[in-house]
Amino acid sequence: MTRTPRGAFYLIGAAVVAVAFAIPTLAPADPVTCQTAIARQLQKFKKLDLKAQLKCLRLENLGKLTAPPCPDLPTQLKIQTARDAAVAGIAAGCSLADAASLGFPSDCNLESGATGAEGTCAALPVTTPQQFGQCLACWKAAEASEFMALLVASHAQEVCGGSLDETSSQCSGLDCTTPLPDQRNLGNTGENDCQVGIAKGGVKYLLKREKTLESCALAGGTQASCLADLSVQLLLTRAAAAKDALIKRTCGNRVPTASPPFCCRTGTGQSCTVVATRQDCTNIMGTVMEGKTCNPMTLNCETPGGPNKPITWWETCPESDTCTATLATLDDLITCVDTSADTIVNELLCFQFPRNSHADWPCPTDMP
Repeated sequence: MTRTPRGAFYLIGAAVVAVAFAIPTLAPADPVTCQTAIARQLQKFKKLDLKAQLKCLRLENLGKLTAPPCPDLPTQLKIQTARDAAVAGIAAGCSLADAASLGFPSDCNLESGATGAEGTCAALPVTTPQQFGQCLACWKAAEASEFMALLVASHAQEVCGGSLDETSSQCSGLDCTTPLPDQRNLGNTGENDCQVGIAKGGVKYLLKREKTLESCALAGGTQASCLADLSVQLLLTRAAAAKDALIKRTCGNRVPTASPPFCCRTGTGQSCTVVATRQDCTNIMGTVMEGKTCNPMTLNCETPGGPNKPITWWETCPESDTCTATLATLDDLITCVDTSADTIVNELLCFQFPRNSHADWPCPTDMP
């Protein structure tokens, strides 16, 4: 069956809501109101976007999604509705003069040399407050999808529309994607519980960190002054501790493994056949046994030794300048979630607070 491209649904929804939320351009607000509207509206959009994506992927992993892949039509509608509401809120609070006074450019080219999803955002026109809101929401969505692909590693390609680099049609590009984690449903397993815990913990941490720093920025703080503020430090420390506890509680001693072992049982008892992939096992009518391996000598499924079980995840942190550090433990995984969330928050704050030529909220050094 031919599927309508997911982008088509977004465009249709945007066209419909553009009429309903038509915003007059003759009633400017003021820069302070505009900056607050940008932060608050994009907060709400990002929160719903991430949580809707995660819910869809969780149901798909469990085989409970009516019409995969994600985002399915109901999820697309939720995200588009939230996006349109955010755009309308920004347009209501901002004139183009306000945006210019805050340091925003007259176009949507917020990152030079952008391609893929970011290139699509960079090419958007900005001739009305409505288009200004659409521009900012576009960049926010690309970064949110990048983070979701990082967290739900077993569905990264699905989240990003196939490609994971800068050519992705849905995500800001991931830096390090080799070896690629197995792309598959994890089923109703402890491994799936772990992955959901990673995703929930990561999403909550990113949302809390960005909201905390945005509040400080709206009060006039800079990146340096906000990170030096003891009250801000306390909130960020608590957010990180809650994330760590959630991931450790749901994952136990699991270690990140791009291709966890499995056994293809093809006979009675533990009889098995050595195959390369889970799909190869399914093709010969075998039963995939997770966490086991097929002993090539005895052709029986056996449980590997060692105390640690795997979690299908990245073995190299996708948000990295060097792509050399190996993730060998759950603590390494948690550190990757930390540094990735921090980098993405820095990018988003760079986009949203361009005042003083980005001196107050500088862009990460690895951005073009």
